[in-house]
Amino acid sequence: MNCKRIITIALFDLQHSLFRLKGLVFLMPFFFFWYWVLKFLLEHGGESLVNPQSIALLSLVYKPEIAQILLILHPPTLSMFFIITLGTLPLFAMLSGNDQLASDCGHQTFRFFLTRATRFEIFAGRFISSYSLAAIAIIITAILTTLISLHSDPHSFTEISAYSLHVSALCLLYLLPLVAFMSAVSAMMSSGLSSLLMSMILYVILLILGSYIDARTGLSVSLVPGGVKNFLFDIKPHDLQFAIIMLLAYATIYAGFGWWVFKRRNI
Repeated sequence: MNCKRIITIALFDLQHSLFRLKGLVFLMPFFFFWYWVLKFLLEHGGESLVNPQSIALLSLVYKPEIAQILLILHPPTLSMFFIITLGTLPLFAMLSGNDQLASDCGHQTFRFFLTRATRFEIFAGRFISSYSLAAIAIIITAILTTLISLHSDPHSFTEISAYSLHVSALCLLYLLPLVAFMSAVSAMMSSGLSSLLMSMILYVILLILGSYIDARTGLSVSLVPGGVKNFLFDIKPHDLQFAIIMLLAYATIYAGFGWWVFKRRNI
């Protein structure tokens, strides 16, 4: 394994994604969505997010103690960014990673890469590129949200800055298994569109299967990373440690399966 070749592949694919359909299919919906969210937070953020109506509305989705801690004890604008990011990231990860490997596998163009790089280097480079594209978009959005929080939230600069780094790091961690999930799906498919559709279908199937196992056995089992996102709010002791371990486990399993499929494909 040559790290320099992996970085070269990742940078080339990232640059290619920024100005082609492969990346624009993610970037355009992502920034369009966040434009309206940030506009709303700028106009209605700050103390207006801490009113009883906002807490009651958030309590319908999460437990009341989660709503109170996120909106009262922490900068509410950044808490809303955290909640919205965790809720929408699976879909945006599917958009950003749908053509991670699929089209080149279908067209069998990777054979030209194999004269200069190994299969693992190609797989790792594409994985890093896909992760970097989504991560950069999240970081940009987090910076803009932090500026709005500094303008609107009744918290100190130190507290807002620290909380911004905290939630940004957790969002980037949550992104990792989602990109790994897309690497597995993309390795199986032969086009970006089929990969996108298959990822949505498989994600729903895994959600239903996890609920079925829970109903039949009483064991709280989640087969997708979304099942542990509530633990990222760090409400109870050791919640955050559990979430980190589980997200890394998801990433390892998904990426491992993706690599197993990719190294056996005719590319």
